[in-house]
Amino acid sequence: MQGHLKTAGLVALVAVTVLGAGYLWGARGRWAAEERLAIVERQAVVGETRGLVLAGQLALTRLNFGEASGLFESARVSADRAARRLDADGMLPLAGESTKAAEALGEARGLAAKLDQAAAGKASDALAALDRVVTGLANPVR
Repeated sequence: MQGHLKTAGLVALVAVTVLGAGYLWGARGRWAAEERLAIVERQAVVGETRGLVLAGQLALTRLNFGEASGLFESARVSADRAARRLDADGMLPLAGESTKAAEALGEARGLAAKLDQAAAGKASDALAALDRVVTGLANPVR
């Protein structure tokens, strides 16, 4: 009887060990997938912002200042959202670049609303800051 109890205890210990190891192995994969998803989400927000800035610049070339102003405002909001996300993720230098882009986009929106072609220069400044964010996201410092 004593031998059966030892065997049953050993089988239970092995089962718990295998289940625990399986859980940790699966969790590790889930953590990696969640990290990759966070990277893709950050890249998507910055990519959306860049697209809005480029669309605004295109509207300026067509002398459509009203459309450009609206696109720059949408891009500013998106850049602010990206900055908050990057800040929350501990990527402070990239968050600072995104904040600079948001400020430049606010100025570009104001200039476009005044029918001033200088809005294109501010939009270019914002685009340069966003490009630095894209580069930083592609080559994260670990």
